[in-house]
Amino acid sequence: DYDFVLCEIGGTVGDIEAMPFLEAIRQLGNELPRNGSVNVHLTLMPFIPTAGELKTKPTQRSVKELQALGISPD
Repeated sequence: DYDFVLCEIGGTVGDIEAMPFLEAIRQLGNELPRNGSVNVHLTLMPFIPTAGELKTKPTQRSVKELQALGISPD
């Protein structure tokens, strides 16, 4: 028995290579008790100096794709 497991899935959400791993994470979240797992979605949000703002659209898209797969970042 393990008290803590950390699993990193690298790459881009939606890539066919990552789909089996994302499905495993989705199933794990469904099988564990409520609040038994945490999903952290780490993305790059570059700062555009000329615009003076962060570019968030790629992050928004990847979160939307994860949610379409049944995974919600916490």
